[in-house]
Amino acid sequence: MTLNSSGPISLGGSTAGQSINLELGKSATATVSLNDTDVRTLAGVASGAIIVPTNFYGKSSVVVAFTSTGVEDVAVEPDSALAGYQINSNGRVYAVQGTSLISSEIEQWVTPTSAASQYEVYPTVTSGTLTFGFINAWLVLNTSYTWYVEQVSSGVKTASMSFQVRKTGTATILDTWTVDLIATRSA
Repeated sequence: MTLNSSGPISLGGSTAGQSINLELGKSATATVSLNDTDVRTLAGVASGAIIVPTNFYGKSSVVVAFTSTGVEDVAVEPDSALAGYQINSNGRVYAVQGTSLISSEIEQWVTPTSAASQYEVYPTVTSGTLTFGFINAWLVLNTSYTWYVEQVSSGVKTASMSFQVRKTGTATILDTWTVDLIATRSA
């Protein structure tokens, strides 16, 4: 959720967009004060006076951030080269390499990770050709998605991709980033 950008804001209550408790993932009636650490963090005021409602307008307790990256795999015949990128429903991003699909974590893309299923991504290929992966559609991150290039003969296969992320059901783009996939197989 995100708190409203105008109008009423309250510490408690059951109205999404108005309740600080709900934004922080607490129950509507949980005990809360303006001096609580999580409330100060949400307001962006480390110390001193907090002004209600203005310090809370448009604030969200969820942080979504992706980093542009590249994944490369190099293989020698008879193995194929495979370079992939996975956005996982566990709130993390992985590089996928080799036909044994070895994955290594690149980053955590959402905090808290439990909010992952509330977001969707839109992947597009800007150059090259993917071997596998859904593109040109909004994909809800309640499941994991993988995109990869695979080179099965001597040579190089590449794909450059662009991604956007938004909260499901909204039109506001929260982040954009690029991913370059390179698979090289030599004799």
